[in-house]
Amino acid sequence: MRRRCLRSHDLGVCPLCRKVVEYGVSCASCGGWFHATEPCCGDGLADAFLRSGRESWCCLNCAPRNDPASSKVDAPLPAALLADLASWRRAFRLLVDACGGCGRQIQDARRHLRCKQCELAFHALTPCTGLKPVAIDAACDDADWRCPTCMINDTGCTTAGAEISSDIAGGKETCPIPIINEVDDEPLNVHLPGRSAITEFEYLPQVAWRHQRAVQQRERIPLADWGGRCIAHEACSWLPATQTSGGKPVWRDDDKSGGPAYNAQRFLLYARDCIFECNATSGCDSTCYNRVVGRGIHLPLQVFKTVGRGWGVRSREPVKAGTFVCEYTGVMLRDEDAEAAGLEVDDSYLFNLDGEEKGQVAKRRKTSHEGASSSKVDLRVQENPELCVDASRTGSVARFVNHCCDPNLFVQSVFVEYSRHVHRIALFAARDILAYEELTYDYGYVVGSVKDKTLACLCGAANCRGALV
Repeated sequence: MRRRCLRSHDLGVCPLCRKVVEYGVSCASCGGWFHATEPCCGDGLADAFLRSGRESWCCLNCAPRNDPASSKVDAPLPAALLADLASWRRAFRLLVDACGGCGRQIQDARRHLRCKQCELAFHALTPCTGLKPVAIDAACDDADWRCPTCMINDTGCTTAGAEISSDIAGGKETCPIPIINEVDDEPLNVHLPGRSAITEFEYLPQVAWRHQRAVQQRERIPLADWGGRCIAHEACSWLPATQTSGGKPVWRDDDKSGGPAYNAQRFLLYARDCIFECNATSGCDSTCYNRVVGRGIHLPLQVFKTVGRGWGVRSREPVKAGTFVCEYTGVMLRDEDAEAAGLEVDDSYLFNLDGEEKGQVAKRRKTSHEGASSSKVDLRVQENPELCVDASRTGSVARFVNHCCDPNLFVQSVFVEYSRHVHRIALFAARDILAYEELTYDYGYVVGSVKDKTLACLCGAANCRGALV
């Protein structure tokens, strides 16, 4: 980077911001000048700092856009192929020996830490490193200390020893789901008020039918039989079966609402009231793109300890919008059995299967029977959905996903085995999600639904409602 000579015949403007460039970088290919800022150079700023005027630099427009293997050996590559989005900041701070946390200059006389892997320096302070004072003292005496960024890229944890369990699923999922605690030293077998220890939990990749009344109810539910036909191109063209359809799904009258549910990359195209997936009665195999929820989890998820909100879930990789994340599973109960269980069942883990009637799925709305007559209770039981999923003692990783008033996931009803009543409770990405960003969805509780009782919401979103119930 160098100062531009402002002669009358050499005057130029930045192609992006259209302002005169007085100090910046010049593209060796097109000759254009760019301000040495992220808005003007984008990801190419990292490459500019690394070259630092010693070598020729090319803007992202002139850099090779095709396969890098087919380009010339000495041709500059786009910075996006060489580094992640934060690399330009790391390159700049390495160049000027600035703190990787606060960005201020590192002074040799001041106590600091230096990562052995990336050689980035940090002031020995909690705001700069994110470590507790005890951990900082230990890191100062450790010559092999690595910064949290290098640690999480290599191990998935910001601190050593944070992985307290290698797989909460016990090998029942395609990818292991470790338990990470980077916050405190709380053991896994701790019991919280109204909650069981995380170790007293049976992992279920799919819903289990164990209660006799629920099993009897299942025998009356019709199966989705496609007669050896793949329904990939008509997954959204069907509605759940009715009493008059003979147990077969009903074709939608509105053609605009039909069509496929997923694209060839298995991303959900739109949120629907319900969708149908291919199953064992279809003529396609496991490579069909209409088999998504039925294939299980394929993201590298983690159960991690949050600050003040218990356990949460995150992904080690970025998640694109429309990606299937996980399925809410547990033990299937008849709704009246869940009501009769009372305090023996923690209703915060109950999920109603009402997506067929309401076009949406939400966690069980908390109700209070105190002071209500038996006739009113019976009427409410009749109005409630017949089946619900109980994840208080069993379930999948979805039971650890926290609520947020501005969520990045949403719930989608997906019919796989059955043609009505029983659908999968699938969580999909509502937007592009960064790696290690907490995964959340809206529980759908109604504020004020329980008389004389409130449950504060701790999501911290800008549009937070302040309470769950």
